[in-house]
Amino acid sequence: MKQIPDLGKNTLDKPDPWARFRGLTWWQLVLSIAPILLLPIGGAIGGALGAAGLFANLSLARKHFRTPFKALAMLGVALGSYLAYILVAGLIYNLVKG
Repeated sequence: MKQIPDLGKNTLDKPDPWARFRGLTWWQLVLSIAPILLLPIGGAIGGALGAAGLFANLSLARKHFRTPFKALAMLGVALGSYLAYILVAGLIYNLVKG
């Protein structure tokens, strides 16, 4: 008898690109994704700083902190990403315009 392949399984053993986001609450997802919104605003510099903030927030979301401390830490990382972009962009602007 012929076996029907299970199409639900990943037959190529590729890693799940969404695995880091699974199991998070809605507010953890929002705060994790907030720094990557620098990508359309800041191009490569904003994307790099936003990606660093995204991965830092994903790491914080998996830590065992109390909820208020975790939310404040993740909010601080998101705001820190935006502040770092403003500082780096301002520094580059001043160096170019001299």
